[in-house]
This record gives sequence, C-alpha cells and structure tokens, in this order.
Amino acid sequence: MPFAIMAGIMKFLKKAMDSFTREAQWILIGLASAAVICVLGVILTTCSRDRHVEEDETAPPPPEEDLLAPVRPEPDQFRVNTYMPNRREGETSGSIELGTFSPGRDLVYVDDERVWWESDNDKGDTEDDHSMHQAMVLPLRRLIEMVAGNSATLKVQDAYRPSGVHSRRSLHLEGRALDLTCDDLGLEKLAKLCWAAGFDWVYYESKAGGPHVHVSVQRTQKNGSSVAAK
Repeated sequence: MPFAIMAGIMKFLKKAMDSFTREAQWILIGLASAAVICVLGVILTTCSRDRHVEEDETAPPPPEEDLLAPVRPEPDQFRVNTYMPNRREGETSGSIELGTFSPGRDLVYVDDERVWWESDNDKGDTEDDHSMHQAMVLPLRRLIEMVAGNSATLKVQDAYRPSGVHSRRSLHLEGRALDLTCDDLGLEKLAKLCWAAGFDWVYYESKAGGPHVHVSVQRTQKNGSSVAAK
C-alpha cells in the first residue's frame, strides 16, 4: 500500500509539472518530497515493528531460577543447643494459629526415595512424616539435594503431628516444623545445611527427644526463604 501511494504521487506530479509555472513547480516538488518522506517513514516503522514482533515470538524463555541452590552460606559453626537466627521461634516463624489452619488446604504429601522417613520404618508410629505444610517443601527439597550431595541420607524423624508428644504451641501441629537427623554427617553439619537451605528457624537441639535438628518455616514463603529469616 505505501508503494502504491508513492506511485500515485509521482504520476500526479508528472502531469502537473506541464501546467504550472516554474515557481509553482518548485512548490509542488517540495510538497511531493514531503509526502514521499512521510510514506518512507511509515514503511520503515512498519518493518521495524514487524521485526521486533518476530523476535519476541521466537525468543527463548528466560532461564528458570535454580530453586535447589543454597539461599545462604553455611555458618562457620553451629553449636549444640543454639539456634539461628538468634531469636525465638515464634518471633521468626510465627506463632501457631490453629483457628486459621486447615489440614486439607495447607498440608501436602512429600516423598523422596533418598530420604529415610521414620513413619515408614517405625511400625508403632501412627503419624505420617511425609505430611507437612506446603511452605516447608522448597527448603526441604534444597536440603535433600545438599545432603545427597554429601553422600549422606537425611532422616525425617517428625513432621505434622496434630496431637501427642509436642506441646500445644508446637509448630508441628501445623506441619510447619520438622525434626531431622543424619547419621552420616553429624548434627552440626546438618544444622549448617538446614540454615543454608532456607528454613526460617534452625535449632540444634539435644534436650527433647534426643539430639536432632529442629527446623521451622513461616506460613508464607518467598522463593523458599521468608523475609524474617535473614
């Protein structure tokens, strides 16, 4: 279409030149030149837009973030009966709120053959240690990869517990806490990896239920690590 317009302008200009005075001819040439420049501008703009659209349609998607990479460096040490960050669990992961908690909505089932799950091995255990809050999934996935990368086996000793051995304010009642061990690494190394994996609160505990690493998360996670866990 732009080329047809240009051809029409040139045809009109050729006929008109014979009937106008020299001054009028120069004016006509100026007007025709301006029209040609406008048409060329439209052509170039259209071609550029079409090229960008084609590039957008064929451009590969941006690479996905490596969700299994550590989100923090390992601490230099993690002594027994200490926790990170250096404040209470309720201040970091948030207190329990059973009034807004819904097992059917908030809990998910997690499985990985590289993990030793206590409920799969303890015949007297009536709970399911695969069941946990959905906010727990991403940091746990990171931890599984990190432990496996150290040629070790992560053990999940306790997860969601609606009743029983824990206090009435325990985050286990919402599935937002896990008790972990690892025979092949040692608990201090496991605690360091838990912190690097992005759990909001990590406690290397020896007082209740035997030595283990207790981890917990906030209800809402962003990229597997909440704002409070810095």
